[in-house]
Amino acid sequence: MSTETEGDTSLWGRTVREANEMASELRTDGWEVVVVRAGHAAPLSAEAGETDRSGLVYLAPDGVAESLPAIADRGEFGQSAAFRRRVGTDLFLVTRVSDPERRLAVLLVGAVDLSQPAAADLAAAARERGHLRSHVELLDGTHLATFGHDHPGDFLPEDL
Repeated sequence: MSTETEGDTSLWGRTVREANEMASELRTDGWEVVVVRAGHAAPLSAEAGETDRSGLVYLAPDGVAESLPAIADRGEFGQSAAFRRRVGTDLFLVTRVSDPERRLAVLLVGAVDLSQPAAADLAAAARERGHLRSHVELLDGTHLATFGHDHPGDFLPEDL
C-alpha cells in the first residue's frame, strides 16, 4: 500500500506512517479502525471561555465526516493511549482511543504547536482536573466526536 508519506522522512511523515502501521496491525487483529489525520491540531484552554470544549482540537478531513461519528456512536471509548514525539515547540501526537469489547479504535494524528499560550493553560488545567479531552471537528465547525482521557500527563509534556 502506497501513501503520500511513504518516502517522507520528516517527523510529520514518520508520525503518519506509524499511525497507519498501528491501524493496519489493529485491522489485522480484527479491529474496525478510523484514522483521523488532522490538517491542524491546536490546544483550546478553558480560559478561552468554552470549558466544555477545552482540550486538543483536531480539524479533520471531510473524508471521515461519516465514518468517525458512525464508529464513535457504536463504542464506549474508555481506553486511550498517547504516542508522542517532541521537537522544540512541535508535538507530534498519535492518540489511540479504543473500545476493546467491540474491537473499535480511533487514531487521532496531529501536530500541536506548544508555543501557543493556550498550550500551557490547557496543560495546567488538565493536570489539575486529571482529565483531558480530544475534540474532532470539520473546518466549518461541525463537531464529529469528543474523547476523554484520564491521564493528561501522557499527552502533554510536564514542562508546559
